[in-house]
Amino acid sequence: MGISITSNLKKEAYSLDDGKGSAKPRPEKGPLSTHSLTTDRAVEEKDVEKMVFLQAFVKEILRKHPPTYFTLTHTVTEPTTVAGYDVPAGINVEFYLPGINEDPKIWSNPKKFDPDRFVSGKEDADITGVTGVKMMPFGVGRRICPGLSMATVHVHLILAKMVQEFEWSAYPAGSEIDFAGKLEFTVVMMKPLRAMVKPRV
Repeated sequence: MGISITSNLKKEAYSLDDGKGSAKPRPEKGPLSTHSLTTDRAVEEKDVEKMVFLQAFVKEILRKHPPTYFTLTHTVTEPTTVAGYDVPAGINVEFYLPGINEDPKIWSNPKKFDPDRFVSGKEDADITGVTGVKMMPFGVGRRICPGLSMATVHVHLILAKMVQEFEWSAYPAGSEIDFAGKLEFTVVMMKPLRAMVKPRV
């Protein structure tokens, strides 16, 4: 599942970079260039921690386009009340992630793809759920996805490398990107992303 999630998130990232399907790093605060994509060496894993905007960019992808619509099923162990609803013990509960990720009570302008929300300090979210649950793309608690660490490291590093080495644009040129998703093993783009890739000189 970790490989599937990593692949799908990369596709979403290429599509979302400037809203037109074109991955063009901006100076210093650019989505994937950020701190120091050097020209004399390939970006390495140790560089990622300095790339603040890249981290925010990936977090916003996970918020807007979670890898799946629902968390793993959890069983209620004791009666409780959630949002005015009585939940008896013994039933199975699933959480609908887009409902949390686009809740205006939790997020400002939730429909907008805006990585700056995490850079400015206005908003934050711990994707592990340790310090609070505002988004849980990999689940939370004891049943959190064991592939979280691998998937997030791969997504950050591969996106940085792909943008360092290549220019990405929609194909055919000027075509609109359809962000509609469908649920397979994970959520994938309903219409597969087509891209033009050119090496950076």
